[in-house]
Amino acid sequence: MRKQGFLEGNKWQSWGQLHPFSAQTKDLRADVSSIGQGFLRRFQSPTIFLKVSCDGDFLLPIIVGEFSVEKLIDTLREDAIVDCPNQFQFVRDLVGKLGYKVNMVKITERIVNTYFARIYFSKPGENNIQSVDARPSDAINVAKLCKVPIYVNKQIILTDAIRIIYGMGRARDTKSVYDVVLDSAADGPDLLAEELDLVRNMSLAIKEERYNDAALWRDKLMKLRESRHEL
Repeated sequence: MRKQGFLEGNKWQSWGQLHPFSAQTKDLRADVSSIGQGFLRRFQSPTIFLKVSCDGDFLLPIIVGEFSVEKLIDTLREDAIVDCPNQFQFVRDLVGKLGYKVNMVKITERIVNTYFARIYFSKPGENNIQSVDARPSDAINVAKLCKVPIYVNKQIILTDAIRIIYGMGRARDTKSVYDVVLDSAADGPDLLAEELDLVRNMSLAIKEERYNDAALWRDKLMKLRESRHEL
């Protein structure tokens, strides 16, 4: 998480059109060894990074409000003293009082620049699963608090996830304008979007064995990064 921490998820596995990973955080400190502080500083607003693993390391950045990040970090502090339940603890307690349990959460789709999610719950021993709409930041908080898996739509991973290779961010992404309140896709500043476009074009050229084109995209990428360091 940008500014206050970093939430790791692991083990992205196949499950129909949606792909799960479990949130596992061993340390409250930010684990940025694979991407570096420079990468994180490109995101000006509080951002939750979901780490997904599937034939490589992927990050899915979701821009959120500071409240969501603060409550998520509070959840990670198992010994934290809470004077009164927050909204996520209230959801967990209410579901339990009604005889249900939270099964999972899913980040289901992206419409324009906004992600959407659902929280799934059921009664123990029954197959009838209920679900409600939620913002991804709220769903992630509930998932962490209830210790249930998080699922991400495959198409979101293919279009929005940033691949980490040798400490560099790589992505297949599209440029957008985001709204922090609405749990948005994070394309970052214009320079970042331009870099991601170059990386995407270079990766596509390599995949299609157009190595001369890939070399041209690589040279443009290097020039862009050099110009950024000169700023």
